Amino acid sequence: MKNHICFIMILFFLWLLASCRNAGDTALSSSDYCLIFYGSGGDEAHTATIEGYRNAIETVLPESDAAVTWILKSDKADEQTFRYFSADGTFLKDSTWTGDTAFDITSSANLAEFIKWSASRFPDRNYVLVTAGHGTAWRPDPGHEGEYGLLYDGTTRRSMSAEDLAKGIEMSEVKIETILTNNCLQGSVETLAEWNGYADYVVYGNSYLPDLGGDYPYFIKLLDGGSDMRSILHDYVRHCGDVFNNVLYPFEDGGSSLTAMDLTHFDAILSAAGKAFAEMGRSMERTSTVTDPPCEYGRSFADGYRAALNSSLQMDMLGSPATHDLYDFLYNSVLFTGHPELFCCLGEFRDALEQAVILNMHNMNLDSHKLSFNICTEPDDFTGENLEAYRSSRFDQATGWSDFYTSLIGKDHKDDLKGLISE
Repeated sequence: MKNHICFIMILFFLWLLASCRNAGDTALSSSDYCLIFYGSGGDEAHTATIEGYRNAIETVLPESDAAVTWILKSDKADEQTFRYFSADGTFLKDSTWTGDTAFDITSSANLAEFIKWSASRFPDRNYVLVTAGHGTAWRPDPGHEGEYGLLYDGTTRRSMSAEDLAKGIEMSEVKIETILTNNCLQGSVETLAEWNGYADYVVYGNSYLPDLGGDYPYFIKLLDGGSDMRSILHDYVRHCGDVFNNVLYPFEDGGSSLTAMDLTHFDAILSAAGKAFAEMGRSMERTSTVTDPPCEYGRSFADGYRAALNSSLQMDMLGSPATHDLYDFLYNSVLFTGHPELFCCLGEFRDALEQAVILNMHNMNLDSHKLSFNICTEPDDFTGENLEAYRSSRFDQATGWSDFYTSLIGKDHKDDLKGLISE
């Protein structure tokens, strides 16, 4: 009898254990998701391109339980701004709202309102914010003028910065699980620092992305497959990256990279970067004791760091030292100085990077590099009002990059940066 009771208890325990495991590993389905599509507008190219993305998504809506909302600002003066939502396998226009031609796509308040509306129409879902339009690498922009940022309004002639996007998410009070950026050069470490804490995952391009844009129907099909978001983003980046890496760009040394990142690990990256910059800052007067090239025996570490910057991969490929890849710079700094303590910092940064990155796809011209993020290295961005704006960024406050960079370059070495792209 005791054996019988023990056997029953063992079976009950195994059943309970299996039930708990299944409950924790339950995959989400497309009915748990809403894609919030917020793109540039007010000019002909963006209007036509974004309408194409919308039409492509509509082809998979009849077979999917995913919800999609959309906002579209026309470039035509006699038309206005409209928002759409998915219903019964198609997109319907929201008849209760119309934005006028002065509607500012780049406004944080307008973004917040659209996110709120999307969440109210499709409540209790996981929300994926999709941005689409031309983008540039992060730069300090005190007046918010020009085409910096990730979204552009052809009517107001203003751009939305990474900070504006984060503010819009915060103002909406809606939890955004994932940000999909269909914009060039959104892999700046400064950009991702601004988004840290406002989303769990982000997909970005560290360099240029083709106008073809993301394969959103494929993304929805992955949602329909009922997997977890990490797996979905891994498959999505692999799929898009395979195509992007075979697009021929009309400029020399062009290339693309596409990355999926788990932002919940980003604090460790900031910590590791801050330790590396601090070590470099206090070691600039030391001299190399290593004879292995590219080290030069007796050269100051400061000169080695400057040489490393000139030898590191320039991510935006514009012929001036605007941004470089951060990991490549740290890696080359070790090679050009033989600094043993910095070697250890590099390992910590690499380990944090590998914890955070779900998948990184880049073209064959970059295969010898371990890509991480763009980091701002334009000397003019570290003077005057630009320096003040840079020091207000979340990345600089967490890592102290501007203090190290200004002491390394200064007015005496400003012309030393050649903006070379490593072979």
